[in-house]
Amino acid sequence: MAFHIFRRQAVYYWRRRTPPALAIRYGRPHVSMSLRTTSRMMARRLATRLNMILDDVAMLADGADPHLSRSQIETMLHGVVHRHLAKLDRVALAAKSSPDFHLEQARADDKKAYWAYALLDAQGVKAVVRAEDRSRMVQDGLSETDIAAVQDHLAMLRANELIPTKHHILRTMIEGAAAIPTAMNIAEAQGTYLRGMKLALAEHDRRYGGTRVEDEGLVDRLILAKNDPPQPAPSIVGALVDRSSDPTTTAPAAVGQFIPMADFLQFAERLAQQQAADGNWDEKTQRQAKSISKLFVKFMVQDQRILDLSSLTQEHVGRFVDFLRFDIYKHYGKSVRDEKLTIEQLREKGRSVEKGKRGLDGDTLNRHLSFLGQEFDYATARGLKNLESINLTKLRSKNRGKTKRARDQRPKLPIDRAMAIFQTAPFINSASWDALGEWGMEGARQLFHCALYFVPILIYYTGARREELCGLMVDDVILDNGPLPYIHIAKNQQRRIKNAQSQRNLPLHPEVIRLEFIAYVKVMKMLGYELLFPDLHSPSTRSPLGDRFYKQFKPILTAAEITENGLGAHAVRHLFGAQLKKKKLSEEDRADLLGHGGESETSERYCEPHEIETLLEFVMKLPAITAHLEPQAINLLPWVKDKQVAPFSQPSRSKRALKPADC
Repeated sequence: MAFHIFRRQAVYYWRRRTPPALAIRYGRPHVSMSLRTTSRMMARRLATRLNMILDDVAMLADGADPHLSRSQIETMLHGVVHRHLAKLDRVALAAKSSPDFHLEQARADDKKAYWAYALLDAQGVKAVVRAEDRSRMVQDGLSETDIAAVQDHLAMLRANELIPTKHHILRTMIEGAAAIPTAMNIAEAQGTYLRGMKLALAEHDRRYGGTRVEDEGLVDRLILAKNDPPQPAPSIVGALVDRSSDPTTTAPAAVGQFIPMADFLQFAERLAQQQAADGNWDEKTQRQAKSISKLFVKFMVQDQRILDLSSLTQEHVGRFVDFLRFDIYKHYGKSVRDEKLTIEQLREKGRSVEKGKRGLDGDTLNRHLSFLGQEFDYATARGLKNLESINLTKLRSKNRGKTKRARDQRPKLPIDRAMAIFQTAPFINSASWDALGEWGMEGARQLFHCALYFVPILIYYTGARREELCGLMVDDVILDNGPLPYIHIAKNQQRRIKNAQSQRNLPLHPEVIRLEFIAYVKVMKMLGYELLFPDLHSPSTRSPLGDRFYKQFKPILTAAEITENGLGAHAVRHLFGAQLKKKKLSEEDRADLLGHGGESETSERYCEPHEIETLLEFVMKLPAITAHLEPQAINLLPWVKDKQVAPFSQPSRSKRALKPADC
């Protein structure tokens, strides 16, 4: 029903309740049509597209004006003129440095190009030289030869498919002004583009006559300036940094200067590049920062009607934070479709769920504000002074003191209940590879060696975090560096780690080795896999591998009668620490295993990590709660053994076979 499809005589149909805004015009309570397919998969794909189209139409009919406003048209026009003025200035400067440069010829060429775009601006893309146009050009000093050259220029633009302007250029202009690329808006963008080109080409005196409006009073301003002018950056910086995508406001903005709101996204992009180059942000962090920036700009344009970045105030940002805190769906961003929704659609999605699932939690909100704060600082340092007065600190979520001690905030998992986990089907006798949580035939001992089997065992005997284990690479299991095998926890190409102290080495408990973990690692390496648990991987999603594991592990917890909130894989990690504490292991020693930092200078700086031998002595103090399990020869999931794409992957976006390097 999520796809709004049903089957009638083997053929699938799509049926939706008519949105209220359309029901008045349509006069029917439902819209429906035959999808003309007997394939459920194809029907779901077609229904998804139809749902999106209907939602878009409903949004347009719901009172939102899809037409470009005067301010949005001005935003597009400013962008076209600015870009082409800069381009023409560069071309002129390059021409002037040539020994064959001829000033009058260059000016004449510019004038002829100007007249070509003046005709296009006046008549549209089918422009021709009419009798009245010829008279105006003669009055402007053009000869018959020049007029013929204007006609040739129009023919050249059409021959090279530069007229009409390419659709993606017009669409980018419209989306940059936070508008909808309807057919009418595309037509207005085309006219705005031609007008902007005409205005840029009209400034030939600027390029070849030395008449620049910004030069007027420049010397006086320099003399009266209290501070020395800024020194140019060293030439090596310009050689190393690509500034082609810098926002247009790299210089201090003059009073009253219009700065398109979309330029904020360019600041965010440049900041992400800088932080990545400095090694501070990985790909996931960059993606998160860009995502909140896009939502911020969308909110300001669609909800607050702010099109000028220089007019942004504390009040506007406060309303955005209130939107995040009270209106938006709690899990915004987990679906790739969320970024395509309008602000009103996001509000409606929030209203459609219970209050507990509405609004971001405090930690998530603060993370988003941290990203915005860095972007504000970056833009302020490049001339946007109005952002300097906006205080994000006052908008952050405040924790006024916890009512519980840290160790009491999560429910505890007693060891006897942890033992119940390893009494379930995946560890003793599974029905089949696609029913791991169901019991197999009585008397059988069928095991499938995969993440669902090994990860719970590893969490208990190593204390590692769920994602640290699910994202292990085969080479992270060290078998040839001394007599004791161990796991090396560090950032790899699959996942990052929580913090610097999370990088550590964890010895393999004898129980882990007895249950054929090393044999499993060797089989995966022999098959050419890089990822240790490829059964968690899908090429059609970027979700953490630990999320896929937990989806499989949750029914196992239920089967073990562990149903309290908070008692999951992380509770097993807490059990690891609690058991070692009962064995009188010191806090510093437990921290080395758990990947925690020390609380003092002595424990954090003036120390070295324990050797593997010592760490093994520590984990040997753990009670062996898997002693009842019987080791079996490695038995992989069939599709993992055959190196096929995960059956839970989206077929439309995945490849039918994986190469070893892809795993």
